[in-house]
Amino acid sequence: MKLRLLLLLLTFAFQTKAQTLPDEMRITPDGRMLMIGDQANTGFYNQLIVNRIDLTFPSANYWTQLTSNYVTKTYIPATLLVDGLSYDSVGVRLRGNTSYQQGGTFKKSFKIELDHWKSGQDHQGYSTIKLNNMAQDPSMMREVFFETQIKRHIPCAKTSFVKLYLNNSNWGLYNNVQQLNKDFLEEWYMSNDGTWWRADKPVATGGPGGGASWGDGTAALNYISTDTTLYKTYYTLKNTTKLQPWDDLLTICNKLNTIPIAQLADSIENYLDLDRTLWYLASEIAWTDDDSYVFKGKMDYYVHYELESGRITPHEFDGNSSIATSRATTWGVFYNANNANYPLLNRLLANTDIRQRYLAHMRTIIAEEFDTAQTNATLNSFRALVDTVVVNDPKKAFTYVQFNTEFNVLKTFINTRKNYLNANAEIQQIAPLITDAPYYVSGVQYQQPAAGQVVTIRTTVTSTAGINNVKLFFSPGIVGRFFKTDMFDDGAHDDLAAGDGIFGGSIPGYAAGTFLRYYIQAASANTAKSVSYFPAGAEHNVFIYTVAPNSSSGGTTVVINELMAQNLSAVADNAGEFDDWIELYNTGTAPVDLSGFYLTDNTLNLDKWDIPAGTIIQPGDYLIVWADEDSSQGPYHANFKLSGTGEALYLLDTAQSLIDSVSWGQQTVDLAYARRPNGTGAFSIQGQTFATNNDNVSIAEIEIPATLSLYPNPATATVTIQSKDVRERPILIRNMVGQLIQELPYADFTTADVSTMSDGMYLVQCGNAVKKMVVKH
Repeated sequence: MKLRLLLLLLTFAFQTKAQTLPDEMRITPDGRMLMIGDQANTGFYNQLIVNRIDLTFPSANYWTQLTSNYVTKTYIPATLLVDGLSYDSVGVRLRGNTSYQQGGTFKKSFKIELDHWKSGQDHQGYSTIKLNNMAQDPSMMREVFFETQIKRHIPCAKTSFVKLYLNNSNWGLYNNVQQLNKDFLEEWYMSNDGTWWRADKPVATGGPGGGASWGDGTAALNYISTDTTLYKTYYTLKNTTKLQPWDDLLTICNKLNTIPIAQLADSIENYLDLDRTLWYLASEIAWTDDDSYVFKGKMDYYVHYELESGRITPHEFDGNSSIATSRATTWGVFYNANNANYPLLNRLLANTDIRQRYLAHMRTIIAEEFDTAQTNATLNSFRALVDTVVVNDPKKAFTYVQFNTEFNVLKTFINTRKNYLNANAEIQQIAPLITDAPYYVSGVQYQQPAAGQVVTIRTTVTSTAGINNVKLFFSPGIVGRFFKTDMFDDGAHDDLAAGDGIFGGSIPGYAAGTFLRYYIQAASANTAKSVSYFPAGAEHNVFIYTVAPNSSSGGTTVVINELMAQNLSAVADNAGEFDDWIELYNTGTAPVDLSGFYLTDNTLNLDKWDIPAGTIIQPGDYLIVWADEDSSQGPYHANFKLSGTGEALYLLDTAQSLIDSVSWGQQTVDLAYARRPNGTGAFSIQGQTFATNNDNVSIAEIEIPATLSLYPNPATATVTIQSKDVRERPILIRNMVGQLIQELPYADFTTADVSTMSDGMYLVQCGNAVKKMVVKH
C-alpha cells in the first residue's frame, strides 16, 4: 500500500538542511518524543563485556621510556590490538596528575592516540583511548558507575571496563573513559563546530591545581576584564571554528556576572544553555564530585560554545573522584551557592525562577539516579563483570578485600546521600503532578499540522498545594532556546471544561517541515511556587511534532514504480551481487532531469542520497538504483538498504519537497513490490519486472490481494479485525514508525486489545492489506 508522506505522523525534517540526529539523540518508537542520553553504551564502550587491549612496544625498556616521558608528555610508538583489529604506529604516554602519584609503581593511567603518527587512524570512530587507573578508588568502578548514572541527564563521557596487556604482560583492570574532544561533541550536538575550552589554568603558579586556591574567582566563568587575553591564563582553547572565540567566553562571563539577578531567568538564556547548566550543577552536587566546577571552581570542567544556538554550556569532566563518601551528609543541595566566586551557583540560584527549576531537576535526579533498585542492579552487574579480572590483576593498588568492602561503601553512600538530599526543606516542597501532554490540530489528537496551522496542547495537572500557573514551553528546531506561553483551565483555550484540571495552550503555526519541541511546566500555589516538568527530563527529553512538508509543485512525472527488498537470487547487480533495488519510471511524455533529486528511507535525513548529476529519464523509461550501501560499485548505488520487514521510501525534488512515496510491510523473498497497472496503480507483491513494464507478469505471479476491515475505528479498549488472506498470514499492528506492537495469529475474525496502547494512529496489516487504525481512550 502506498502512503503519502503527508499522511504520516512522523515526518522529522529539520527546518533547514536535513541531517541525521547525533548518536546520543533518538526519537521514541511512537514518534512523539526526542530523548537525549538514555541509550546504553555499545561498541567500544559496551558495558556488558570487559574488552582486552594489547599494547606491544618495539623496545624492551618501554616502561623506562614511558615514565621518563611523563613530564614532557612525549608519546612512544606501539602496536595496538583491540577487538581482533591491529593498529600500528599508535602513540602512547602516561597521563594523570594525582592519579599518577597514587596509582602505585606500575598502575598508571594511559593515553593512546591512534592517529599520532598515522593521520585518520581510529577504532570504531575513536582516535583517542584514555585508560584510567582508578586511583583512590578501591571499588575500581566508581567512575564508570558515576558516568553511567548521570548520562541520562547531562552530556558526559562514555565508560566501560578493559583489561590491559603490555608486551603480553597482564596490567590488570582499567576504566576505559571516552576522551572529551570533537568525536564526543559529534555524539551530543548537531555538529562539532563552535568552540571547546578546558578550565584548568594552563601554567601552574601556586597551590593545588596551579592556582592560589579552589574557588579563587578566576576560571568559574568569572568576569575578569574586557581584555580577552587575561582569560587565556585560566582556560585552554582545545578547538574552535571561529575567528574570535574568546569574545564568546568573555560575553558569557560578563552577562552572567552583570545581568541583574531578577532578570537572569529570561535574559541569560540568550548566552547560556540554562537548563542544561542546571542539570549539570545538580548532577555534580548530588554525586559529590570534587573534581568539578562545584568544588574547585577553576578546573576539571569544560566549556562548550554551541555554534547552532550561540550559547555556552559547562561540561562534566574527570569523574574518578565522584561519590566522595565523606561528603554524603556535608554537601547540601545548594553547595557553594553562597560563594560569589562560583557565579553559576551563586547568581543563577539566587533567581527565584531558576532556583525552582534547579530544585525540580534535583528531585528528578534523586528519584531516578538514586533509585536503589536500579543502582544496586547496576553495581551488582559491574561487580560480577570485573570480579575475576580484579582477582587476577597483578598491578592493582588495592587488595581484593578492599575491592569488596568498597563495593558496599558505594551502596551505603547512595542510601545515605538520597536520604540527606530528600531531607532538605526546599526539596520537600510539594510540586504539581503532570500526567499528559498530547497535541491537537483542529480538535484531532496527534494529527500532523499543515503549514501555518495552530497546534493546541492539553495537559492534566493536579497539586495538593493548589496550582499557581501552568506554562507551555516550545521551540522550533532541534536545538535552541525555548519560548513560553500560559496555559489555561477556563474552558476558553481548547482545554475542555473550566476548572476540570485540564489546561490548554497553543503553539503558533510554523512553516512546512518545521520540527517543534515542547514540554510543560506547572507551579504549585505554595509560597515557593515549586515547579515540576513533563516530561521530567525536559529540556533534553521533550515532546515533538513536525509541520507537514510541502508536496512538490513541479509537476514531475517520475514515480517510484517497483522495488525489491528481499532479493536473494532474482536479479544481480553489476558486481554480481543480489542486493535491494529501486525502480523509477517516467510516466510522462517529456524527459525529466533528476539531477540533485533525493531518495531516502529516513525522514530525519531527507537528503540521504543525491541522484547523480546528469540523470535524465526519457518518457516511458526506467532508472534502477541499487540500495546496497556500496557506492564503490557505481554512481547508482545508494547509501542505504531496504528493509524486508517493512519501511518507507521517499522521492524528493531539489527543494526536498515530496514527489512520491511508498511504504510496505513484510516482503516475500525474490518477489518485487510493484505498481499495477504500470506507473499508476496500487502496489502489490508480484514477480519482478526489472526495468520493464510491471504488467508483464502472468496473473499467477500476482499475489491475491488480502482484505481487511476494522471496527470500531477509532478504538478505545478493543478492536475487531476481519480479514481474508489465502496465505493466512499473521495480523500485525505497527506504530507509524514501523515498530511492531502486536502480532496476532491469522483468523477471519479476531479481537485485539488496544487498551494499553498510546493514543494515536497505527497500521494494521494482513498480508498485502493495510488499514489505518486510530486509538483514542
